Order: sequence, then C-alpha cells, then structure tokens
Amino acid sequence: MSAARFFIPSLPGQPADASVTMYGGHIPSAPPKNGVPDTESDAHLYFYLVRNKHIAETERTLLWFNGGPGCSSFDGGLMEIGPFRLVPNSDGKLRELEGAWNEYANVIFIDQPVGTGYSYMSTNEYLHDLPEAAAHVVEFLAKFYKIFPEFSSHDTYLAGESYAGQYIPYIAQAILETTRLPTRLKGIMIGNGWIDPWNQYPAYYEFALEAGILKEGSDTDKNVRKEVENCMANMRLQGGPAKLPVHVGVCERILGAITDSTIQSVNGQNMCVNNYDVRLTDTHPSCGMNWPPDIFDITPYLSRDDVKSAFHATRHAGAWTECNGQVGANFYTPHSRPSVTLLPDLLTKIQVLMFAGAEDLICNHVGIERMIENLNWNGATGWEDAAVEDWVVDGRTAGTWTTARNMTYVKILDASHMVPYDQPLAAHDMFLRFVGASLLSAAGPAAQVPSRIGNEIPAVLGSTRPDGSSLNATLADGTSMLDASSGAGDDSALIGAVEGLAHASSAIVLVLLMVAALGGFLYIR
Repeated sequence: MSAARFFIPSLPGQPADASVTMYGGHIPSAPPKNGVPDTESDAHLYFYLVRNKHIAETERTLLWFNGGPGCSSFDGGLMEIGPFRLVPNSDGKLRELEGAWNEYANVIFIDQPVGTGYSYMSTNEYLHDLPEAAAHVVEFLAKFYKIFPEFSSHDTYLAGESYAGQYIPYIAQAILETTRLPTRLKGIMIGNGWIDPWNQYPAYYEFALEAGILKEGSDTDKNVRKEVENCMANMRLQGGPAKLPVHVGVCERILGAITDSTIQSVNGQNMCVNNYDVRLTDTHPSCGMNWPPDIFDITPYLSRDDVKSAFHATRHAGAWTECNGQVGANFYTPHSRPSVTLLPDLLTKIQVLMFAGAEDLICNHVGIERMIENLNWNGATGWEDAAVEDWVVDGRTAGTWTTARNMTYVKILDASHMVPYDQPLAAHDMFLRFVGASLLSAAGPAAQVPSRIGNEIPAVLGSTRPDGSSLNATLADGTSMLDASSGAGDDSALIGAVEGLAHASSAIVLVLLMVAALGGFLYIR
C-alpha cells in the first residue's frame, strides 16, 4: 500500500481556500498469533491524519484517542483539536480553524478498539481488555510506518481524554516494550481522564461540596456520604488500590446520587446538573449527554455516503455512530488493572502531563489531584515541595501549572471536561509547552500569543507591525503586545489575526456517561 492511496484531496463542505493536507483510511490491526500473521482476522482500525502546517525546529506527531470505550476519535477531529468544525445547521459546511493542534504537529486520530467509529471487524472479534487494545494499536503502527516511513523518526506523543486515561498508559507501555516499532515516544497527555478508581470515586463527593452542588449536613449530603462509605468498603474488600478493576459497580452510585440530588422542575421539564460542566444544566436523565451540541451536526455528516467516500471509509458498513454500544459492552476489562498502576514505570521513561478543566464533575480535578498526591514515582510520593505556579496566556490567568520528576499537572480555570472546547488558546499553549515546541523560527498564529508560567517573561514572537517594527518583544506582566500598544489603529491587521485565533478551538474530547442495564458499567467517551 502506498501513501497516495490514503490521500484526501478535500472534504465535502470544505472551504475552497483551506490549506490542510489530509490522509485517511483503514489499516489491518490484528496482532500476530505466536509470531505468525493473523490472516483470518478482519480487524481494521481507521485513521485520519492531518499534516502539520509549520515545523517548530523538529517534526512531531501526536496520536489522539477518544474514550468510551467504543467512542470515535472524530469527536477529537471535528469537535476538539482538529482543523475543521461544522457550521451549525448548515447541512455540512466546514470552517477551518487557525490554532488547531496540527499547526505545529502532525495529528493522527485513531478509531479504536476495533468496531469503534469508522473502524470495523467481524462480529466475533470484539476486544475485552486493555492489553488487547494496545496490541492492535502496535500492529496498526507497524503497518502505518511501512506506508508512511518518515513518521517513524518523529518525536511522538499520545493524547486523549476520559476513558483514554485507561487506553493511553497501556498503549504507551506496549510501544515502549515492543521491538517491532521504531517509535520515538516522548510523552503522554491525559485530559480529565479516568485513571484511578481508588482516588477518583470518593472525589465525586469532595468535588460536589467544593462546587456547591451538595450542602454539608443536608439529608442529600448524608445520602451521598453513605454511598461513598459503601464504595470504599467494597474497594477494600477487593484488595485495595492495586487489585481493583477499572470500574466498581457499587461506586458508580456516588455520581448517580449527586446527579439525582440536583433534579428540579423548570417549566414542566425535569432538569439536572451537566456532569461535564457543572455551570450548566441539562434535561434529566441526560444530565450532560446532550452537550456539546456539535454532535447533532457531526453524526449526519459522517454518515453521508459522499463524506465516507472522501474519508476512504466506505468499507465501514452503515451509518457512523459516535459511540458503539456493542464495543463498549464487550470491553469490560476482566483482567485489566487500572492504568494508574502503570504510571510509576512510565514516569521513569517518558514525560506525563495530566490536565483537568476545573468545572468537570465526571472526571474532576479533585480526583486527579488526589491520585497524584498519593502516587509514588521516581523516588518520592506526590509533589513534595514542587511549586504550584500561575499560568497566564495572552494576559489572562489560564490556571495553574505544577511539574516534578517527569510529571506535569495543569488545572485549567473556566473549563469543562472538554478543556479546549472552552479554552482553545490555553489548551494549544499547554500542548506546545509540553512538547517543547520553539516558535522562534516557526510561522503561525501561536507565535503572536504571549504566555508565562510563574515569573517567566513571555515573548511575542514571529510577527511585525505593518510599519515594519518588530513585535519580538517581552512583556513582564504577561499581557498581549496588542493590549500594550498605544497605536491600536496601526495594529488592526494583527488584532484580526489574534482574534481569529481566540475564536478558534484547539478543542477537546466529548465524554458520555451511560449506566448499562446490567452491572452499572460506566461509559466515558
């Protein structure tokens, strides 16, 4: 197979002046059996590759995974960090975004496990465990590098959100351990991830108090505390943190009790808190599953025959489904331990970034913080004396930034479960900082956006005023050069460029909570 076979010249509804280079299609993913290629399997993963627009001193490639299990990474591609967004109620019109994550990195969106999104398989090939899914990604990459050999030498990162907090550490471990791949894996990024049941289940209660959802001492508070006590007792019976499954049925009741406590009638309709953004409400029992609204445009678009043909996805039968219930139901991880158990070893080899939107309930920042505080890695437990520093992007406080011993944690203010959906500028800056991209020699809009951590002196890079004077200047307070300028009229062209970026979305991954009829299994896309 040649790369030309996967080239996507354009997409239906794409702007005529869009400058995006894309590839996509299916690649077999069944791992070898006892060292022999599996010729009987029909398992194929789907990928959508968007090439970088600029190179910031070295080639970088990001592999993006959505969660579920069983939810398509087109959530990331069309709602989150990809180059296009669908114009609402436009019958499939796309608009290109400046500042998407392919600005300075190649981005590959992968539909996995098999059966997810545009990927396909025989009905008897559903996967059940995290190491199985990781093995399919390794096989996919081995074949991908034969088609696109130049990618094998790129600095490579894995990223995703929600249930991808389970996928990504397992995939990273498999890549590092295999001798079949030349992948230069440098780091992983997990946003609002489901990683550590022991610390994250009880954090539902702590966050609900912090956010004002529960009032301490109330009857509802007492009910939720009882669910937490039952949960902790059950997890202890199962052997504690190292022996837990990925999901604990008894513990799922905590979130349900919190959500139910918020139900109230508004104009004859029962409403509840949005589990993904507690600043919002939704109809009950959805409680966030109708958010964000973009999905109602994406589903019909990706199901169109002309769109499937453009994406080289016609071998996937039927309509595109955001989350495949059969994939999720079969992926019950009977033999997988939570991915938090893999982090100490990974942190000896690669960089790890955890980020969390402050307004998310379902995978909230409190649980992620408790996980890190109790994690032992690289010779110590938790942060020790690492500083929690303010992080300022374009003159606004974006959140806090903490780093120690290969671990970075970023808390993003005014952000939901889907951080870039709410804070695209900050999310893109976070990505560029984590991968160490130097914008000094690169073009692109991000070079015009100053940012700083703590007492850093930010720089406005790579741009000039219309009169030819340089904007490669430092600003001690972290504000934009645009704000500091006394000649606003002379900077109108630059203001337009920055405003264009400010309204762009580097965006994020939609998450879905579904309670199955049996077992109370949690699905997080």
